[in-house]
Amino acid sequence: MYVLTEDVAGVRAEEVKNRTARESEDPSFAEGAVSNGLQGDLIQPLVIRANQGDCLRITLRNQIEGEPTNMIINGSQMLVAGTGKPATANNPDALVPAGKTGEYEWYIPAETQEGGHAFHSHASRDQYSLGLLGSLVVEPRGSRFLSPFTGEEMKSGWEAIIDKDKGSDFREFVIFYHEAGDETFRLLNRKGMLPQRDAHTDTYRPAARLLNYRSEPHGTRLEMQEHLVGFADESQGYGSYTFGDPATTVPRSYLGDPATFRMVGGSEIVHSHHLHGGSIRWARQPGTSKLDPTLSKNGPVKFPMINDTSDRLDVQSIGPSEIYDEVIEGGSGGLQALAGEFVFHCHIPQHYVTGMWGFWRVYNTLQAPGFQTDVMKALVELPDRKGKIKPAISSDKLVGTTVDWYGGKKWEITKDKTDWKANPVKVSIKDWVEYMLPPQGLPGKTEDQVQQAKANDPTVVNWKWEGALALNEPETPHKWADYVSPAPLKRLPVTFDPQTGKLAFPWLRPHLGKRPPFAPNHGGAPWLEPFRVREDGTRDTEPPKPGAQGPWSLCPENSPRKFFTIHSITLPITLKPATAKTAAVVDPIGMIYVLHEEEAEVRKDPKKQLPLVIRGNVYDCVDVIFKNEIPDDARTGWANKINLHPHFFQFDTSASDGPTIGFSYDMSLRAFTMLKDPQPDKGMPLPGNTILTADTKAGARSITVADTSKFHVNTELGVGMDDPKFFEIVRIKAINGKTITFDAPLKYGHKKNDIASVEFIRERWYVDADLGTIYWHDHVFGTDTWGHGLFSAFITEPPRSTYHDPVTGKEIRSGPIADIHTLEPVSAHIRGSFREVMMHIMDSNARSAELITTDNPQAKMNAVTVDGPPSHQFPERINKSAMWFLNGGEATTGSGYSMRVEPLSVRLVNNPDPSKLFVSGIHGDPGTPLLRAYLGDPIMVRALVGSANEVHTWHVTGHWFPMERYGKDAMPRSTVHLVIGERYDPAIPAAGGPQKQAGDYLYYSGRASHFAEGSWGIFRVFDELQGDLKPLPSREQIQKSAPSVCPAESPVKTFNVSAIDQQIRYHEGAPGVMEVDLERKMVFGNEQGKMYVLDGDRGRVKAGELKPSPLTLH
Repeated sequence: MYVLTEDVAGVRAEEVKNRTARESEDPSFAEGAVSNGLQGDLIQPLVIRANQGDCLRITLRNQIEGEPTNMIINGSQMLVAGTGKPATANNPDALVPAGKTGEYEWYIPAETQEGGHAFHSHASRDQYSLGLLGSLVVEPRGSRFLSPFTGEEMKSGWEAIIDKDKGSDFREFVIFYHEAGDETFRLLNRKGMLPQRDAHTDTYRPAARLLNYRSEPHGTRLEMQEHLVGFADESQGYGSYTFGDPATTVPRSYLGDPATFRMVGGSEIVHSHHLHGGSIRWARQPGTSKLDPTLSKNGPVKFPMINDTSDRLDVQSIGPSEIYDEVIEGGSGGLQALAGEFVFHCHIPQHYVTGMWGFWRVYNTLQAPGFQTDVMKALVELPDRKGKIKPAISSDKLVGTTVDWYGGKKWEITKDKTDWKANPVKVSIKDWVEYMLPPQGLPGKTEDQVQQAKANDPTVVNWKWEGALALNEPETPHKWADYVSPAPLKRLPVTFDPQTGKLAFPWLRPHLGKRPPFAPNHGGAPWLEPFRVREDGTRDTEPPKPGAQGPWSLCPENSPRKFFTIHSITLPITLKPATAKTAAVVDPIGMIYVLHEEEAEVRKDPKKQLPLVIRGNVYDCVDVIFKNEIPDDARTGWANKINLHPHFFQFDTSASDGPTIGFSYDMSLRAFTMLKDPQPDKGMPLPGNTILTADTKAGARSITVADTSKFHVNTELGVGMDDPKFFEIVRIKAINGKTITFDAPLKYGHKKNDIASVEFIRERWYVDADLGTIYWHDHVFGTDTWGHGLFSAFITEPPRSTYHDPVTGKEIRSGPIADIHTLEPVSAHIRGSFREVMMHIMDSNARSAELITTDNPQAKMNAVTVDGPPSHQFPERINKSAMWFLNGGEATTGSGYSMRVEPLSVRLVNNPDPSKLFVSGIHGDPGTPLLRAYLGDPIMVRALVGSANEVHTWHVTGHWFPMERYGKDAMPRSTVHLVIGERYDPAIPAAGGPQKQAGDYLYYSGRASHFAEGSWGIFRVFDELQGDLKPLPSREQIQKSAPSVCPAESPVKTFNVSAIDQQIRYHEGAPGVMEVDLERKMVFGNEQGKMYVLDGDRGRVKAGELKPSPLTLH
């Protein structure tokens, strides 16, 4: 590692402490020097800072034994001080021998762009992969760099306060995505060498995927839980309630603080950085963006810029040594002004599960010594925001105070009087606290914390009253690496912000192995909108109306509303129907989300068994009820849970984020359809599900059920869980034997055998800007469920838009293809109605994988399939890839668009002529999404990678779209590069392209393996009216194709090109063939190469007089 010379002794001392802790038997590793959240440890990648206009001088002392090294700063003009020559990787003067010293210098011009620069060793690959990396950040001129813990000036560290000479101060976090060693490097723990695959999560190289030299593998956490209670809950892998705060990076700030992340690619592979949190997003190009990072310094913002010249992002692919400067729109807590947890991770599921994750914690109370609400160090305020945040107080101190929610809503907290219609509203301390906390009760109806954890009961928390003082549940008695309680089994006060009366975040405390509680009321925005009150003043079970709680409401007053009830289901999905000569490609355990109202039709109609696509307009308030029907099975260790994680728009992360992050509530659901335990001796206990034993009429206040043992009073119960019309949520007032009585009458009648369950959640989303395509997906078993289809999209449409079936013109609620009727712009080049197609790009579906034959030892034995890990099981037989030249493995990974494939291998079996591969008259139309349009129609493609591990490109022929959707002068493109979680909205101004020609246009993956697997499809453009395609509004006159591609007056340039066979040598200085491993060879040439050449050069290429290279025409 690089380290400031003055800190070497401290690093060595930490090294000794960590070794001592590993060699001890103490489960808490108390003697070690690894802090929760990497708060001030010296063992971390070196981050140094300098200002614009500074002259930077670096002295590098090489204390690595027996190896030369260097320190190359990317994007700099750094020189070797002794020679004045550039300090670059190919300059031997920049190399410092072992035991010697080198000096470098760089004058940073005042106009140098602010931002991060990666540096690392170029002396050897091993030095880089083993941790010799860091970052120099160029800060605004005149800035001071302050410690977040003390406010004093600091010299290095991944987190800092930047005290600007001019402008708003901000918090800065430098995050490195990297690996521990190369693929053969093995890590150790106190038990010995870690396995290459984790037994709990089926992931590769556990603990080897790192953030800033730290890893927090889910498998390590789950193993502790399994030892304690007998099962592992993968949905809690990120959870601090269940496992404590992680050792990985936990950036921290106060509500409203401006914040910038510097994301560094520190490895040899691509990672997909994703930061959760709704409006926690940034501009692709901050230098051209007009977004204001200080917009929410003084409160929530509900109407930010509707669009920007640079696309808003919340996922960014990061390659080796790349740096992205992410200036967060709205700053800490986002535009919704939310205290809470905002996780970030590599979106490749194999990577985040193996430990590549951390989270950003945003507080609403001062973390001064003695007032911290977690185990972290004290945190000082930004210099220009001092005094805005106050220390937390206990509930009894709130009595008699009036609190203010950003000037738009005031509340008077009284000793014992509540009047919801007073001005200001009067609320008793009991009501105030009980609205904000989950219901009181004993999880599992026991005081024993191990038995509580085994019960897996999320409906109540064992908190209590002591007069007007609310006391938390008893502290955990357990000790482990991430948490040791300061007061085991004691109750600590629940604390609040004295300025707003809201819960001081976080209020929950770690309890090893326990399932976190559901949010109060199973609500979607409990921290932002805690009060849900009926007209008669009683507690409601419905979410509050938009704007009901003033400017801090998630949805502002008078927001248009949309409602969706969404289920996750499993069923066989046909990716490619059988043909005359080939079997169907079927995923027997396909998984999709469906609208409950459409579930029956989806199950009946294979054509509708697609990833769900729903839509909403800018400024819509979207209320979601989510339930899960996917039961336990051996694949999930008889412990299945599913959740629903959305990106981009505003929401409350404590209850609408999907995964349980840090001290958020549980949002992951057991299957409500499980009425009998499939494996009583394995996995999780049966959830709180039961059936009605008698019909019940609308207006009744009670039901009789088969089992009440898992229910508590004052909790919410879903009745009619599997009824798409008459599902409702009620609050339990009393339980007597098998009779459950509610606090209000039932709205609907319910039949005997209807299901009642606690396993449901609400989410609330506010669509605050034109965000385009929004990814949402399961965040529990991403390594498995995404490959089976458990990913979806929400598409943001312009305000006041309506969505229509292109065939009938009727309005629709869901679907991948739609006509959007609007008068608003959707890009710099499109205003008004447009055609829309959702392109769910996927990989890691083993059902669509194909055998590789070149350099595959198994192919010699006529193998028809290959073996895969439990999360990627191949079928008994898979097709051979039509791209016979592919090598580097045994099989392709399995791709497709929207759970559909059109394999070239299948088409070639039916007709071996490759020139006819894409002819619909022979093969029929492909099963992948087929968009139809009239000539000149605007088209919005919504491209999103929903699964899972690989880099993709998406290309369309004959058309273009701007690189930045609202950038008027943005570069035109026809291909886009995407990784998991990234989305792109290609805005094609006119169907038929600039050539204005009707016809079929191909879209496809630029990766040969995926293209061959079937990742391609057609856009069909007409110039005559079709009986089954409605024209767009104001486009009823159908255009005719141009008579020719080129206008008559165009200059003509002619090229005569030949395609030839040509042996190609890739490296003249290397041997032709090198042995690698497992009978594999690295070949530095292609005996069967093919290339384009100008006709005039063909002879010279064949004679060896002209070295072949890819043809470039000018």
